[in-house]
Amino acid sequence: MFLKRLELAGFKSFANPVSIEFEDGVTAVVGPNGSGKSNISDAVRWVLGEQSARNLRGAKMEDVIFSGSETRAALPMAEISLVLNNEDSHLTIDYSEVAVTRRVYRSGDSEYLINDHPCRLKDIVELFMDSGLGKESFSIIGQGRVEEILSSKAEDRRAIFEEAAGVRKYKQRKQQSEKKLGDTEDNLKRVRDIIYELEAQVGPLEEQASVASEYKAQKEELKLVEVGVLAEEIKTMHADWTENKQKFSEIGARKQRLQSSVERLEKKLHQKVRELKEADAEVEELQKMLLKISEDTEKQEGLKELWKERKKHYSQNRQQYRKELEQLQDKRSQLERVLEQEKQSWQNIHEKTSATQKKLAEVNEKMNNIGENKEAELEDLKSEYIDKLNNKTSLSNEFRYLEEQQLKITASLRRKEESNTDLLKSRKEQQQMVEKIEEEWNQAKEEVTAQIHLWKEKNQSLEAETRKYDDKESLYYEGLRHLQQMEAKQDTLETMQQDYAGFFSGVKHVLKERDKSFPGIHGAVAELLTVPAHLQLAVETALGAAQQHVVVEDEATGRRAIQFLRDRNLGRATFLPKSVVKPRNIPAYELQKLNTYEAYLGVGSDLVEADSQYEGIVNHVLGNVIFATNLKEAKSLAQSIQYKFRIVTLDGDVLSPGGAMSGGSVQKKQGQLLGRQREIDDIKNKISILREQTETLEHELKEWKNKKLKWKQDLQQLADQGEDLREKERKSKMKLEEAKLHYDSLQTRLRVYDMETQETIEEKSANEKRIEQLKSEIEKVSGILKTSNDRIQELSNRKEHDASLKSELLQQQKEFQIALAKEEEQEAHALRALERMKSEYQALTKEIIEKDEANSLIEAELSEQAVDASSVEVVLEEKKQQKQELIGKVDKSKINRDELSKAQREIESELRDTVNQHTYHQEQHHAVEIIINRLDVELDSRLGHLQNEYELTFEAALKEYPLQQALEEAKEKVKLLKMGIEELGEVNLGAIDEYARVKERYDFLLEQKNDLEDAKQTLQDIISEMDEEMTSRFESTFTEIQGHFKDVFSELFGGGKAALELTNKEDLLSTGVEIVAQPPGKKLQNLALLSGGERALTAIALLFAILRARPVPFCVLDEVEAALDEANVQRFAGFLKDFSHNTQFVVVTHRKGTMEEADALYGVTMQESGVSNLVSVKLGAAEELVEAGAVKEGQI
Repeated sequence: MFLKRLELAGFKSFANPVSIEFEDGVTAVVGPNGSGKSNISDAVRWVLGEQSARNLRGAKMEDVIFSGSETRAALPMAEISLVLNNEDSHLTIDYSEVAVTRRVYRSGDSEYLINDHPCRLKDIVELFMDSGLGKESFSIIGQGRVEEILSSKAEDRRAIFEEAAGVRKYKQRKQQSEKKLGDTEDNLKRVRDIIYELEAQVGPLEEQASVASEYKAQKEELKLVEVGVLAEEIKTMHADWTENKQKFSEIGARKQRLQSSVERLEKKLHQKVRELKEADAEVEELQKMLLKISEDTEKQEGLKELWKERKKHYSQNRQQYRKELEQLQDKRSQLERVLEQEKQSWQNIHEKTSATQKKLAEVNEKMNNIGENKEAELEDLKSEYIDKLNNKTSLSNEFRYLEEQQLKITASLRRKEESNTDLLKSRKEQQQMVEKIEEEWNQAKEEVTAQIHLWKEKNQSLEAETRKYDDKESLYYEGLRHLQQMEAKQDTLETMQQDYAGFFSGVKHVLKERDKSFPGIHGAVAELLTVPAHLQLAVETALGAAQQHVVVEDEATGRRAIQFLRDRNLGRATFLPKSVVKPRNIPAYELQKLNTYEAYLGVGSDLVEADSQYEGIVNHVLGNVIFATNLKEAKSLAQSIQYKFRIVTLDGDVLSPGGAMSGGSVQKKQGQLLGRQREIDDIKNKISILREQTETLEHELKEWKNKKLKWKQDLQQLADQGEDLREKERKSKMKLEEAKLHYDSLQTRLRVYDMETQETIEEKSANEKRIEQLKSEIEKVSGILKTSNDRIQELSNRKEHDASLKSELLQQQKEFQIALAKEEEQEAHALRALERMKSEYQALTKEIIEKDEANSLIEAELSEQAVDASSVEVVLEEKKQQKQELIGKVDKSKINRDELSKAQREIESELRDTVNQHTYHQEQHHAVEIIINRLDVELDSRLGHLQNEYELTFEAALKEYPLQQALEEAKEKVKLLKMGIEELGEVNLGAIDEYARVKERYDFLLEQKNDLEDAKQTLQDIISEMDEEMTSRFESTFTEIQGHFKDVFSELFGGGKAALELTNKEDLLSTGVEIVAQPPGKKLQNLALLSGGERALTAIALLFAILRARPVPFCVLDEVEAALDEANVQRFAGFLKDFSHNTQFVVVTHRKGTMEEADALYGVTMQESGVSNLVSVKLGAAEELVEAGAVKEGQI
């Protein structure tokens, strides 16, 4: 493998793209200080993956991009491509040629490519790993690396040997393994901590799970027996219930027709009520739709006006662009004609140059033919004469050429001075014109800026106000929606209150009839109490069904109500006569105990409000109920009063007398009995506030719409004025750009004339000096020629003809060469003029294309605007038609609603008459109903127990749990089983699943711990193996380098001795490396005690020893021999030449001895300030040409 090519573009001082071709052997890069030659070694280092800007002699990575100069702008990107010949597959990639490319942009973004395929930096680093190449390998050695060897501590110097030993990848892998080992130890520690915690849980959970299993077994046995008992009891009771139900049906047959009529009328009434509500909703929905259609119509009309204004604006822009496009096309036509003239001029010069080249080739061919006829026997005699003759000829030709040039230069200077005077005058006139136009343009800009500023201020104010009122509009519609929701909720709650929704059937009927038939009825308990919101759930739980108990004046009223329900078969109700109901109280001494607890909230009767006449009722239903904050604290209260009274918490949990507990989650229902009136009042207050807010917002929005319309008109007027001013500014700008372009052209021509004049003057001065020098040299050479000619005349008589011919051909050759140089210069000048015209033509063409594209965009926009405007017209007509249709639908819906209301009133009247008749017949079978109700209660109790406790129906219980023994024996067994379950105490049923879950996790973590311990041991083994491998590699490499170092040192110094010593031979993984040297004639001493040159040569000896031990395909050396004297440079260059048989060298140098040994030279120059350029010379080919030329000339 070898380095084939390096391509640079925009890298540091290489602004122009540069390609460096490398051959086998030594390639030297030379140039003066500051020319940028070291940037080539930086380029190689950078493309191989260098990430440190400091190592590239910069502060940040963007510093590698060409930053511009006095005459050049900064470039946006730097790119380096390194091309390698990989035919020997030295790199592990399936390509015979590998091109590695790296780019960096000023934005900080980077790109990496291998053979033009995008890749990562990591891929490039891995490609060169262990190949002997890379940014840290010995393929790139700079002065910094030499200084590193000289100045490093012994421990730091070790890194050089590690790199040569190839242990870098092992160190990286070791670091990765050590990191994994640390992570594994952390994970192992966490797992051990968790296992320790779980071990404390497994034992207690196992014991609790055992108790829970025993509890479940006894519960299952209890279920088996108790379900059988319940099923047998239900079976017996159901038979009694069936018998009484038959009697009840026979008695009730007479009132069946009336009941059917009532039900039919109620159903019909409910249907009408529902239809009336639907009609109301329909009217409301249609009115909303009508409002929405009206708003949409206004919006479409606004869009219609907007489209008209936009169309006008785009039409004006289209006319302006067309005018500008025509002007540019005329200008391009003129430029095309000039360009064609320049092309013809260049073509004529090119043909003339080709003809001269052809003539020169013919002369060269004749000279070669003459040379072939010479005989070798005269070479030694004529060599001196030929040299001097050639010298004289060259001097004479140069003398004549310079005299001709002086005449031409004098004429040229005279012409340039005349042209320069005319250009100066034109430039002054053009500058005055530019200043005048620029003043006009600045004034136009200020007017446009002021107008834009005024428009922006006005528009920003409008936008701010619009956002403000948009928010208000959103609030308005949100308020309307919320108001409608609240009104609907109010209607629902008031309807529920009027219909007594949620009350039992019997209670509902009694309360509805109280004003007509039962004046002594005060209402349900839930209606008479006022409960704080935070206590509502607790009071509801405490009251339970008592919320629906009906408070009556006396027992007589209660009896009449019960008879009413019985006669009409309307259900049941519980009545609380004020005259006889006794209050329930908690003794004062018990209350004193409770007052000592913070969780005690009070007795229920003290926490609610009611009219004073209902004090007895309140004490009856809540006087013995205690309220507490939570269940945990409630238990403490219950224990203090020996579980005598019921305790209710704020969450609705209950501790019953005797110790029973109930609780859990409670679903909140809308319109609960307690607090229903409070909720209605709250909603009414909110509706009042919302209605006031929405009316205020509606008034503000109406005022805003009028204000907004006026504002938009003002904005449009400002926009129109601004467009006129902008058009004026655009015209001034175009005029100014044209004037500046002409001025810049004159300025450029003046600079070119100045540069050419200065160059011409300098050339004239140099020619004058050279002419005087040539005169002296020609006289001296003529004398020498005469003496030499006398000595060889007798041997050259028969060759006079050839000599004469040769002289004539040489004269022709010089003349043609002079003519050719002049013609080539004229051709280059014509070509530059042609290229400049082409660039100007291309820029103009680009501007025409851009104008044409802009015009096309406007045409497309106008077409699109036409389609949109048409769509708006169609939508507007549709909205107007929909509005008329909705008005008709609203009127029709209102008529339908009035008809339904009338029908509802007629059905209600008929229903009242039928109900009165039905009530009379119902009283007759009330007695039978009492018996049935008692059986219902007992059946419900047992069926409820089956359902709540065992989640079974009666049929399933009778089928799945047949009684296996006598009923009384089974009841006794149930009693014993319940006692056994009670003795088990509190049971954690979740312990069974919790124990299984914890045990499973505990076992899993034990397995994880074992796996982590195995992984830890494996990582420790891997680290040990890598330590052994690194030790072995370091030791063998160090031994090999040490041997080569001794040899190379002796060869470089011409004698002496040197050695490498380890600071700690017991620990090869951390030992340092000391260098001791004994130059010829000195004693053995440490590197630090040597002179500067000796230290540098010793460091170079070490580098050559490393390269001998670990050869690399190519090596870039950056001024490593800078500190050496000339004699040592010669030795260094000789070593370089010897090593070049196995390693390709690229040497950045300014030392003559190194250049002499190079096979190819690249010169780095900076003719343009801040921009580096390359000049290449292949020395081998040059030597061959020189030798061939000398042979041919010797045959004259």
